[in-house]
Amino acid sequence: MPRECLKIIESKSKVRQTRAKAVVAKVGTSSSTPAISSDVAELKDMVKALLLDKKNQSPTS
Repeated sequence: MPRECLKIIESKSKVRQTRAKAVVAKVGTSSSTPAISSDVAELKDMVKALLLDKKNQSPTS
């Protein structure tokens, strides 16, 4: 019985360690088109403007 418990604990430990590893995705910069880069830049600017607008709003009390 103790060996079976130990195997279960080791198995769960391995699963946790596997899930904790970071997943890294490589993105090829040569494959992106200028139109996509333009869209990304536009989205970035929109998000930046929204964040600045939200930051500048004073809370109503």
